[in-house]
Amino acid sequence: MTLAVTAAGKAETALAGARAKLDTVIEALPEGLRTPEAVVARREALQREQRQLSEALEVATQQDRAVSEVLTRSQEQLEAAKRARDGQQQRVKKAQGDFVARLTEVGLDKAGYDACKSHFPTLDADRKKVTDHRDGLIAARTTLQNAIAACADRERRDLAPLQLALADATQTLNAANAALATARTDVSSLAKFKESLAAAMTETERLETETGPLRGLADLANGKNDFKMTLETFAIGAMFDQVLEAANMRLDPMTRGRYRLTRGLEPSGGRGKRGLEIEVFDINTGKARPTATLSGGETFIAALALALGLADVVESLSGKIRMDTFFR
Repeated sequence: MTLAVTAAGKAETALAGARAKLDTVIEALPEGLRTPEAVVARREALQREQRQLSEALEVATQQDRAVSEVLTRSQEQLEAAKRARDGQQQRVKKAQGDFVARLTEVGLDKAGYDACKSHFPTLDADRKKVTDHRDGLIAARTTLQNAIAACADRERRDLAPLQLALADATQTLNAANAALATARTDVSSLAKFKESLAAAMTETERLETETGPLRGLADLANGKNDFKMTLETFAIGAMFDQVLEAANMRLDPMTRGRYRLTRGLEPSGGRGKRGLEIEVFDINTGKARPTATLSGGETFIAALALALGLADVVESLSGKIRMDTFFR
């Protein structure tokens, strides 16, 4: 029993030492390789990287082989080009020698050849010009001989008057041509102006047709109507009628029904806006008269009624505003 315990203690001690060594080894390893799973993952990653590098190496080897083949072909082509260049240089040198010998045969040098070279592009045209000139010269000589033969028995006329007449006629013709050109220019300008004017008239008629109703409405609003009253005056007059109606409700008991405020349709003295004048209708006379004919007290009563009527209308249009405080 004692031996078993002793053996067990030694085993535990050995196990503890082994675990300590294992911990030391694990701590010495990189942090990403301290577990079996991490080691397996790292090995698989290295294997993938190895395969990728192998594939890249294979591709690079193939590319290097292809580049070597291209380089070899390029070198061969370069050698062929050099041989062709050498042959071409020899042919050029021989051609230059033959050219100099040919110039010597025709009595020219390089400077003379360069001077003649500029005429090469027009050589055919120059030859045709010389031929035409030669033919024209022959025809002119023939005409001269025929003219000499025809004039052999004739006297030479004085050409001075004819030349003066020709000069006058030429001057007149030039003036007429200038006047004709000016007239044509004027006609062309007038024709263009006529076209532009017709287009402008057509556009104006179209715009007038399109804007006719709108312009009619604008004329009505600006007072061009049977009543000679603008839209603004009409709107103010409609509101003014409400004020006068409310004022008459106040004025009637104050004057015992004698006076009533009305709106005049004609401006007084030709001034002011049409339809905004106040008149007083007198029940005793049955006629309306200007407010200036009222006495001082009547004017005060009319003004007070008008102010109260205005307050009534304002309060009816906006219920939150009360204006009776101003008249207490």
